[in-house]
Amino acid sequence: MEARNDPARENAFRQYRLNQWVSQSTRWMPMHLYTACTGTEFAEPDRLRELVARRPAWGGLDLASKLDLTAWCLVVPDGIDGHVSSLWRFWLPEAGVDFLDEHTDHRVSQWVEQGWITTTPGEVIDYEVIEADIAADCAALRVADINYDEWSGEPVRQRLERVTRVDMYPVPQTFRGMTHGMTELMTLTRSRSWSHHGNPVAAFCFDSVEVRHPPGEPDLIRPDKPQRGKTGKRIDAVPTAAMAVSGWRLRGQKPKKSGQMVVMG
Repeated sequence: MEARNDPARENAFRQYRLNQWVSQSTRWMPMHLYTACTGTEFAEPDRLRELVARRPAWGGLDLASKLDLTAWCLVVPDGIDGHVSSLWRFWLPEAGVDFLDEHTDHRVSQWVEQGWITTTPGEVIDYEVIEADIAADCAALRVADINYDEWSGEPVRQRLERVTRVDMYPVPQTFRGMTHGMTELMTLTRSRSWSHHGNPVAAFCFDSVEVRHPPGEPDLIRPDKPQRGKTGKRIDAVPTAAMAVSGWRLRGQKPKKSGQMVVMG
């Protein structure tokens, strides 16, 4: 049962305690636990945003490649179902749909039609669309701050901070940079303390993600990014959720300066 509920822990135990050879990367999320965190499902992505409008939130952003899937996650502590809600946006260049369709039984084009993925014209992602959508979310919710992949691009960060007036914090996509958020996210999953509300793209990412541990340090963890040109696997929902959760856990329970909101997680 322990192994079924935590594949990463089982992999580390075998490698470091039993001296058994295991693959460098291992499946991370027990999907039966993830499914148990569905909560109230929404057929329309915007409906959830309407229900959590004006509530405090923390963001996680990974712009990824200009040619591929990009993700943005909001964690809302005072969410639907009486605990934390997570909601995502995903963007993809039109030219990237066919490749991912071939590797996902045409699910990606279905998610585009249903509104779970926003496509931008051409072969590269349109950052203006992304910035406008994030700015709209920051206006609709009380976004306290945003954790982001430090490789996401300085010009985009500068424009987002200027438009949203929300502080942004770089997070290295390293073992030490990602361990806190990944650990907190798994804790929420195992305690059934959050809801992903049935987002199909997020489920696809969580079902695909594998993780790595550095030699001799089984408590450190980071997502293992797939080879995007060779596989249809995508994990973008996972690091963005981990970064958003980390921001909330690190700063959401600290008193704000005078004149700012105070939120207790």
